[in-house]
Amino acid sequence: MKIFTSIYSSKITRIAAALLLTASALTFSSCSKDEMETTSISGLMVVNASPSYGTYNVYINNIVSPVNTKGALPFMGTTAPYINITPGANILKFTTASNTESVYTETTNLDKDKAYSYYLINDRPNLSGLLVQDDLSLTSAEKAFVRFINLSPDAGSLDLAISGGAVLVGDKAFKSASDFISADAKPYTLELKSKQSGAVLATIKDVTLTAGKMYTVVAGGFTTPGELQQPLRIEVITNR
Repeated sequence: MKIFTSIYSSKITRIAAALLLTASALTFSSCSKDEMETTSISGLMVVNASPSYGTYNVYINNIVSPVNTKGALPFMGTTAPYINITPGANILKFTTASNTESVYTETTNLDKDKAYSYYLINDRPNLSGLLVQDDLSLTSAEKAFVRFINLSPDAGSLDLAISGGAVLVGDKAFKSASDFISADAKPYTLELKSKQSGAVLATIKDVTLTAGKMYTVVAGGFTTPGELQQPLRIEVITNR
């Protein structure tokens, strides 16, 4: 029996409902009752996948306060849930926890009524970013949905597998992500395997997938970390 099933076909387009964005269809009255203007928004989740022990604040455009309201983001920390944001060009600025000067700034372009995850990657002084669109329209009363993204700078191509079992997503190079695939809703032990050697590089136990929810499994950190760098590990982020 196949535990994970590809869902590349039959894409559902009900993005607005799945974004969990409560203001995705704000309407404003104009001078005439018959004239209405609709304002669309996008959803953005920011993830600190920079493999160091540094923590970062995230600023969007000219907002004077960081959008991470619960403290500077540690390694694999997120701004979940999604932030409501205006479509189009948006400036993301990252600072250390103790200083408001930028350590990395990038302009991202977001389409309306779409959800995105933005990953801060690499280590200082070579920080960079990766923007990935999140298709949150998939629904099921029985299955969960999972994708895999490789953000380890030195691990090479990786496979995501069930411990002692099948490869779920194979051959993902650095900065590449799979589509979401459906999965039985139950606990798992997951492994990262080197595509080249087949060696198990990292393991995470007791990952419980819940029906109807969507998850991103992230490979982050270094296989050979320096003194102030994070070792390779698996992180599971809930998208919905």
